[in-house]
This record gives sequence, structure tokens and C-alpha cells, in this order.
Amino acid sequence: MSSSSKYPSIEIGNRLLAALPRDEYERLALHLQVIRLPRNRILYETGDEVRSAYFLNDGIVSLLAITEDGQTVDICTIGNEGVVGLPMVLNVPIMPCRVVTQLPCEALMIKASQLLAELNRGSTLHRLLLKYTYAQQSQIIQSTVCHSLHTIRQRLGRWLLVISESVQSDSFDVTQEHIANMLGHQRNRITLAARGLLQEGLIEYGGGNMKILDRAGLEAAACECYRIVKDSVLDWSSDSGRNVLTS
Repeated sequence: MSSSSKYPSIEIGNRLLAALPRDEYERLALHLQVIRLPRNRILYETGDEVRSAYFLNDGIVSLLAITEDGQTVDICTIGNEGVVGLPMVLNVPIMPCRVVTQLPCEALMIKASQLLAELNRGSTLHRLLLKYTYAQQSQIIQSTVCHSLHTIRQRLGRWLLVISESVQSDSFDVTQEHIANMLGHQRNRITLAARGLLQEGLIEYGGGNMKILDRAGLEAAACECYRIVKDSVLDWSSDSGRNVLTS
């Protein structure tokens, strides 16, 4: 993935970090460690202490709600527009849900103590993370509406579009079993919904790869939650190169 950095000499894939003033980023960069995370790596379980934050350069991480019998539902996705570890920003360093990688990720990891030291300066990063926290809460609220009121077809369309936005590609690797786990439905119901989108020429899939063929058509098939989530979390100002969270 190409860098989103404002600074030619610094590779920054994460859009929150790329929006920082140069001096703030360079101070923070002293404590950032580049790590690579495989698919399905659990970063936090519900109730874990948040000891590190992860600014994603690429890939996808999901926040999952889990039932007593082990079923999961994706309540929020994080790509290179965001960060894993927001509870520490609110001075509540306990993760309220499971956090797991959906796709392989490259991330810039920082220890909680080091990030909090920067936030306590009242820095630009602090203001950005507070705005991003609000945007993420909006996404979680919209996810609740979506799970309750919209059809599997609509939710599948929204989910595919959100993943595509996060990885900045119309093609990505994902299985129907994985989608079923994320959406909280049996695989056969996801298969039927995907088959309908396939027959309409909106997507194609096979061998674990999903490709969006008709984005406008898929947006029409998805629920309005996609637009709301995109506007609140994923969209960037085209003329300034900054995340809408900074505006």
C-alpha cells in the first residue's frame, strides 16, 4: 500500500499518524515498533488490560461482541484510518470486546505508557484520537442498527464495501465462513446472499478471493449504514489529504 505520509522522507501508512505535525510524529516515532500480524491473531480478549496501541498501516482489525455460546458479531472494523487501543484514551484501560485481525496487518505498535505520555502533552494526536473515538462510537451504534433492522444481503453488501475501503482495493482475500463469523449468521445464509450478488454481476468470488465488480451497484444493494460509516470514519478530504477527523 502506498504511504499516506505528508513527509516524503517518512513512510507512514496510518492516516492518523500522517496527519500529525512533523515534530509530533518524530517524537512519537522514537517509541513506535513495526510489527506484522497474521490473519486471525487475537490482540485482546474482553476484559484484557490495554498495554499497547496499534496504528495500522494496512490490513483490517475487527472488534467482536461474543455471546455465552461463543458466537461472534463484528461491531466495528479498523483499517489504516485508525488505531487499536482507544480505551486508554478515555482513561479506562480495559478492552470491552475481543479484538482480532481479519486480514494480515502491518502495524506501528507503541506501549500504553509511552502513548499516554504524548497524550498528556495535550498534543494534536490527543485531539485526533478523541475525534476518532467519537467516530468509532458512531460506527458501533450504526452497527447495532444494522444487525437489528437490515437484511443479510444489505449487511453483506455494506461489509464488503467497508473492507474494500479499508484495504483500498476492490479485491481482497476472505472466505464465506469468515464473513459468516463476522456477520453472526450461518454460512449457508451468507452463501445465498453472496450468490445473489454474484448473479447480478456485482461481485465475483472463488478460491478465497472476493472482488467487487460493480461498486455503484453494490452500494445500491447495501444499506445506508455504509454511507454513514464511510462519512464518519473512512472518508478523507480529497483536496487536503487529511482525514475528515482533523477538519
